[in-house]
Amino acid sequence: MSTDLTSPAGFALRELTWGARALTVEQLQRLLTARFGETASARSLLQRLRAEGLIRIARTAVALHEADSPIASRSFGEPPPDFGALAWQLEKRWRDAANRRVTICWATARAARLLGGVTKFDRRAGQIEHDLGTASVLVRLHETRPGVADSWIGEDVLRRDYAPGSPVLKKIPDGAIITEDQIVRVVEYGGQYPADRLRRFDAHFYRKHNIPYEIW
Repeated sequence: MSTDLTSPAGFALRELTWGARALTVEQLQRLLTARFGETASARSLLQRLRAEGLIRIARTAVALHEADSPIASRSFGEPPPDFGALAWQLEKRWRDAANRRVTICWATARAARLLGGVTKFDRRAGQIEHDLGTASVLVRLHETRPGVADSWIGEDVLRRDYAPGSPVLKKIPDGAIITEDQIVRVVEYGGQYPADRLRRFDAHFYRKHNIPYEIW
């Protein structure tokens, strides 16, 4: 059984049940390369996990933007972003995203039970695009800030394990960095968000609860 979290298989399943709803094969390969080196093969790993009933694989067409770095952030003492300019940038990014066919993978309910995580794959095109965009943030964190990536908790686990009774998580971000059971940063992959939505995000997490954030 592929649940040893120190192995490529266990690592992949952990990311798909605690961090991301879905990954493209290319995203999974980047994750494996970042954490295990060039010898780890995503395609052979996926075939084995599918044979064990732990993941599902499909081909689909998506307009996908792979995040590279935050386009806005706010930490202690910093001024707010220009929300109008940020909304325009996010709108343009989605307009310019190229449509392409990709192979995607997601965890089965069996994998979620074994890892104690969540699987909540949604086949709607717009949701897949957002979920894969969020996954690209997690991938990039593993490539550039692995310690931060290891503390990432995805939105579905946040909703299940952290939101009940939490005033901070009355709004659920795409991910949060949690250390010693404390939210130290929230992360959002920006969709076609109007400026007012971005202001409300800032008002809730930073101004009301004093939590830094990144928007990718």
